[in-house]
Amino acid sequence: MDKSIYKPSKIYTEAEEVNFTALLNSYCREFTNWSKYYGVPKHDDALKEYIGSIEHLLYLKIDFSEIGYEVYVPLKYFSETGIHSFSFPVVERNLEKDVIKKIAYSRFLELTSWYAKSEFPAIDKTFTQQLMTNSIENLDTFLTSFQESGLMVNSPYLSFIDAEQSLILGHSVHPLTKTREGFSDEDLLKYSPETKGRFQLYYFLIHPDNVDEKNAEGELPSQFLREEILAGDNDYAKKVIRENPEWKLVPSHPWEATYLLNQPEVREMKDMGLLITIGELGPNYTATSSVRTVYNEDSDWMYKFSLHVKITNSYRVNYAQELYRGYEGSCLLKTAWGEGIKKDFPEMNFITDPGYITVSHKGRFIDGFNTSIRKNDFKHTQAKKNVSLLAGICQNGILGNPSRIKTIIEKASVIQGTSLEETAKNWFKKYFDVGIRPLIGIFNKYGFGSEYHQQNVLLELGEDFFPSAIYFRDNQAFFIREEKKEELLKILPEFGKQGKPFIPQSRMRRYWDYYVISNNLFGVINALGKNGLADELDLIRITYDSFKAIENLDTTGYVNHFLTSQRLGIKGNLLTNLNKMDEATASRENPAIYRSYYNPLNTYFYSKTLLSPESKEVVYSRYFSKEDVTISIRPINLEEDLEMLHEWFHRDHAKKIWQMDWPIRELEAYYRNLIASNVIYSYIGEVDGVPTCNFEVYWPIRDIVGDYYDVLPTDYGTHQFIAPTDPKKKFVSLFTQCMIDYVFAQPEVGKMIGEGAVNSLASMMNKAHVGFKIEKVIEMPHKKANLNFCYREWYWAKFPQNKGIKISSVAERPTENLL
Repeated sequence: MDKSIYKPSKIYTEAEEVNFTALLNSYCREFTNWSKYYGVPKHDDALKEYIGSIEHLLYLKIDFSEIGYEVYVPLKYFSETGIHSFSFPVVERNLEKDVIKKIAYSRFLELTSWYAKSEFPAIDKTFTQQLMTNSIENLDTFLTSFQESGLMVNSPYLSFIDAEQSLILGHSVHPLTKTREGFSDEDLLKYSPETKGRFQLYYFLIHPDNVDEKNAEGELPSQFLREEILAGDNDYAKKVIRENPEWKLVPSHPWEATYLLNQPEVREMKDMGLLITIGELGPNYTATSSVRTVYNEDSDWMYKFSLHVKITNSYRVNYAQELYRGYEGSCLLKTAWGEGIKKDFPEMNFITDPGYITVSHKGRFIDGFNTSIRKNDFKHTQAKKNVSLLAGICQNGILGNPSRIKTIIEKASVIQGTSLEETAKNWFKKYFDVGIRPLIGIFNKYGFGSEYHQQNVLLELGEDFFPSAIYFRDNQAFFIREEKKEELLKILPEFGKQGKPFIPQSRMRRYWDYYVISNNLFGVINALGKNGLADELDLIRITYDSFKAIENLDTTGYVNHFLTSQRLGIKGNLLTNLNKMDEATASRENPAIYRSYYNPLNTYFYSKTLLSPESKEVVYSRYFSKEDVTISIRPINLEEDLEMLHEWFHRDHAKKIWQMDWPIRELEAYYRNLIASNVIYSYIGEVDGVPTCNFEVYWPIRDIVGDYYDVLPTDYGTHQFIAPTDPKKKFVSLFTQCMIDYVFAQPEVGKMIGEGAVNSLASMMNKAHVGFKIEKVIEMPHKKANLNFCYREWYWAKFPQNKGIKISSVAERPTENLL
């Protein structure tokens, strides 16, 4: 595609929409007041006019009615992983005035802050709005640079540094994806990976009493830096270094050097003769995806500097404990423990941070000097390996170009000689085996579990462009489950004394939920799904089966947790920032905010037949000879059934129990949310073609009732309403049997549940009649209910003739009745 068609104004709009998309996805993962909405309403004039004008039918509806508003976002792609794609514009409806208008990200943040105030009184929308504006402006710069440079970021093959610098769009579920607060426009171009800026490091010479350094690989950092500079051609630097042979050479990011030289303690050290500035010299480095970690393909080391720039939501400063953790982890990996990992899991590689430098003055660290020194596994010939950060592989297409995951699968498809879908599924299976299975094994046997998110995990592709190995980096996230402490201290008695890497297994679970499952694994599923390479539900089934295959090997209970939990923990990036929390410095008393999100793996037991029927025609019809009637059920046809349902729910016997005697506009909104939800669906029951019954089938694991018992993803619930009051026309037992026949005919269903109001005696008698048994009474927000269960065996014990019933849209009638 010719990138030149993207004019400056279009690029800025693209930057806004990328950031707004990340904001909306963050919101949906952290809040629950949203639903899907489908169709053009008949009884809502304002919404009818708006939807009719843009000809888009599926929306994300965010319910801010508590503060007087609704927000509608056109949905292009809805993902089980929570990473959706949207069209624009976004609109808000003022419920009091019934006026709909377009809104920008800043207005959405304002509504969010108003809505969340009751739960988070300290929310500050202005702070987040400013950072998001910075993110959008920066992304506009990067997209413009990308277009002008003609860079290829989606090639199936990319070298290490090309891949590191390919993350133009940033994190898909972070609302501040490209924030770089502190960088000037010139800094942005010079020091950002997206613009491939190259620069020299800044060097200080510091009195040895003020410097602490270590290197698990042997030679101290200041020594090999000294040798490197003395081998260069900067006469001033060589002169100063030789005049102070015991002093330590300390590198710094050039931006951070300017920051440091303005700090009182650094100026004092300089005045006291404890610090000498040398300046920028030596070979050029370039930023990796983290911005503050820099790379030179001929160097043995990468340098992870402290950088007092707010990148996404944190100042990126190394803290001493993190440096110690990197050093201690490198020492541990050199023992038999580390050799055991390498032998048992050869596809797993650790990029270690064996060295560090810190500077202190008057007994206090100057954290801007704190530098982690990382082994460069991608130097010389290794620089050309096809190794890419996972975030880049999962990135959306840029300015009309296809995404990298799409080009990788297309290339692999040609090599394999298989369809794109088959290739994508096989590629994903290989990714699980290479990128997820070893993490579970290492955690079980060796106790190591960490923040394996998309930017900490590098994926190596083989010649067939299938995953062949993974690399993990990040000394900040080198964690060991506490249960292994005694065992490891026997191997390395000093391990963990400074780095404090031991964390209780129970506390570590949220890191796995978010970093490994939600961010990493589900991120890959989302990338394959939204690019049309494979159906997400198919990939989730592959994931479920892959976890199930190793469940018996897992002694931690984590795999069972992934497979069965109703919700998984996720990090609240939006709420953390709205509360002005710097995640990097968050304490145990004031930690980063974590929320929970529905577990996509539950959809392994999702019944499309029940919850997303494709047809509105009759799905089951059965003739009952004794009563000489045919009972049929069909999915609701809202365009034809709405007025009928509205009349039914206004009947006296319906008002008391169902409490749905709403205005028709409100009832229509309920059903437009329902038919779009994919977790509940409404059916009409007919007697000899005459509608007389309404029932809903719903999925308890995604329903409020699932919070009141040990819900399983194989549980399916029903609500049933009989419209007539004339006993001769009700046929309650027949309708109930047909409903249960149809639900139990679906292989995904384990048991059926009900939660009828305790004051609905008729409902409970009907349920008992067909085999339901009361489990307990539950107090829900809107009612006190009898929670009741039914298994197939209980139902068939009541109606043995129904065990082999055939589900057909055409009722079978005995021959004699047809004569």
